[in-house]
Amino acid sequence: MDKTLRLRAYAKINLALDIVGRREDGYHLMDMVMQSVSLFDEVAVERTGGSIVLAGDETAMPLDGRNIAHRAAAAFFAATGQPVGCRIEIEKHVPSQAGLGGGSGDGAAVLVALDTLCGTHLGTEELRRIGAGVGADIPFMVGGGTARVGGIGEQIEPLPAMPACYILIAKPQVDVPTGSAFAAFDAARDPQRPDTGRCAAAVRRGSYQQLCRSLGNAMAGDWLPPIIEETRRRLLYLGADAACMTGSGAAVFGLFERRGLAQLALRQLCDAGVRSWLCRPVAQGVEPAAGGR
Repeated sequence: MDKTLRLRAYAKINLALDIVGRREDGYHLMDMVMQSVSLFDEVAVERTGGSIVLAGDETAMPLDGRNIAHRAAAAFFAATGQPVGCRIEIEKHVPSQAGLGGGSGDGAAVLVALDTLCGTHLGTEELRRIGAGVGADIPFMVGGGTARVGGIGEQIEPLPAMPACYILIAKPQVDVPTGSAFAAFDAARDPQRPDTGRCAAAVRRGSYQQLCRSLGNAMAGDWLPPIIEETRRRLLYLGADAACMTGSGAAVFGLFERRGLAQLALRQLCDAGVRSWLCRPVAQGVEPAAGGR
């Protein structure tokens, strides 16, 4: 069996995100519609012996247990009893502190890779169970595609593919730590709440127009840096049919039916110095990279 596997770890967006409660242990209960998109990190995992070694091309990326990919590997070995040992190399393209699930996608890719390399054949549901103890987005990212996600991320209801469109993601020059975003939401008196059920119904019906009318994020409030809302409005000005913040921020995305209009908006954002990516919906969270073996 080959000892190295190279995978694409796709980013995600939240078409709808609501916070519906809080457990006694402090974890927030979520109701979300999540979608994998074609922006990805490349994760190479080699089976070795003795320890978990992490390498990457981003200087700010921690290379120890603070990194979710490292913790995912440790959780896999603890759950399976397999001898500890792997080298993980991450080529980053998904920005951090953006609400795009970049770290969770890397963790999901590590679980999928180790399941293959170790010959454990655990399958999606068991990998999701292991991943749930590492990061809330990992259970979704293991399978990806389109899904309604509840609980603390472990309740996953697959949905049909979202209507075909172009997704323009923009990341303003600001970071939003997840913990700070949740604390701000908890302190808010009257946050705007999306209708997640309506969003899921629009996806099931395959209605692009209804989907555009049902985007929403309860964490997108006036407590956030103003540039996030300014960037969302800018996407609408540039022709997006709808625009919304993803996750706890700071990235926002716009939906476009017309490729040409989306490409023009991308050029204008990039010319203005805004980090931006034009994506399509994808049907999986992790898949082999080109020349992945």
